[in-house]
Amino acid sequence: MTRRQFVLRRSLQAVFVICLSYTLVFFALFALPGNPIYNKLHNPLNPLPKSAVKPLEHYYHLDDSPLQQFLVSIGRLFRGDLGFSLVSGNKVTDLIGHAIPKTVALAGASLAIALVLALGIALLAVFSPWRAVRNVVKLLPGLFLSVPSFVLGFLVLQVFSFDLGWFSAIESEGAKSYVLPAITLGIAVTGPIAQVLITGLTKAAREPFVTVLRAKGVPPMTITARHILKNGSIPSITLLALTVADLLAGAVVVETVFNLPGLGLVTQQAVRDQDTPVVMAVVVLVSAIYTIINLLTDLLYPVIDPRISVIGQKRPRRRPLSARRAVGA
Repeated sequence: MTRRQFVLRRSLQAVFVICLSYTLVFFALFALPGNPIYNKLHNPLNPLPKSAVKPLEHYYHLDDSPLQQFLVSIGRLFRGDLGFSLVSGNKVTDLIGHAIPKTVALAGASLAIALVLALGIALLAVFSPWRAVRNVVKLLPGLFLSVPSFVLGFLVLQVFSFDLGWFSAIESEGAKSYVLPAITLGIAVTGPIAQVLITGLTKAAREPFVTVLRAKGVPPMTITARHILKNGSIPSITLLALTVADLLAGAVVVETVFNLPGLGLVTQQAVRDQDTPVVMAVVVLVSAIYTIINLLTDLLYPVIDPRISVIGQKRPRRRPLSARRAVGA
């Protein structure tokens, strides 16, 4: 199989997964007995005026069969029409479009913090000259995984907002408002990355090419930075898709705790208010993001490590790149 065929096949698989996710979510929310949209529209507590109920019933074709509703929704989906909120009456695309930039900023800052923390923990756990330090640092990934993000969020909020007064817990302070949420969410996803890095760096440090490089007099810092770190960090790429999923899932909790108007807070409010079109749009969007990140990870792997074949089989065994360079130096 050529690289082009591999890319085409994985792309088609990604499209199939997204379509399957949308289909399952649609029939789970719209086609089951007791249509949630109909129930919401005719709920006495519904804040929408009665004049808006009939247009929404007509828009969602609630009198048609589930299959007809599904086909109509597919056509609208291709036009970028995700429907209207049953709570506010606003377009779902407007609600999500307003929330996505804030969640992307939070996720990006959290991922950067997680990578820095994970790299620092892994380097100390593998290369620290003191055994006690190595043993203690190796416990940190498990500790980070065991602390729920909402507990850490409340603790950080209590210390830095209420006790020290460094950050406001109510008012928006621009970029400063993202510091505490990014730290909270970053710590929550640091554990798995750090653990995989520790394992990868430990294995890479024991490879024969490291002995060759030391025998040739290459400085230890150069061996670590240019060779061990490069070879040992490759397995952590697999965690990219899982980390993105953790960031999106954690954003629901963190944005609620810190009252950030991002995608997580929109999701929480939609679930609380039974705003079915918003919930469906968020689920489909998250599944699409997760699938695309997973696809990019699969396509990036053979580029970073040429020893990995695109057909899923091992190529003839060759020495690591660093070893070949060391011998040829």
